[in-house]
Amino acid sequence: MLVRFMAILHHTYLILNMPAPNGVLSIYGDVETWYKCNMEVVQLSKALEYSAKDTAMLAEAQKVDKDQLTITETKSMPTALQPNPKVKKIFLGLEDPTKMALIGSDLSAK
Repeated sequence: MLVRFMAILHHTYLILNMPAPNGVLSIYGDVETWYKCNMEVVQLSKALEYSAKDTAMLAEAQKVDKDQLTITETKSMPTALQPNPKVKKIFLGLEDPTKMALIGSDLSAK
């Protein structure tokens, strides 16, 4: 259709230019409408992608025998943070022990 009307689209500026009897006809797009449509397309594509993945996962789950379904036990993760053994503290001043830097202990002397 664009070729038939010899129209030129400028996506960056949201302008459609085409020849008219009295010169060039320019049709301007609305940025707010473009943005709303674009966001709707993104949300729709995400929903379709999730739907397709759900359908594929359901199909795979139906292939598995219900007697084979087991929940494996996992080791519990420690709730407290543990210090990294490859990091050492270097105190920056003798008068204030809270001022320190952390560097890797496995670094070379350079």
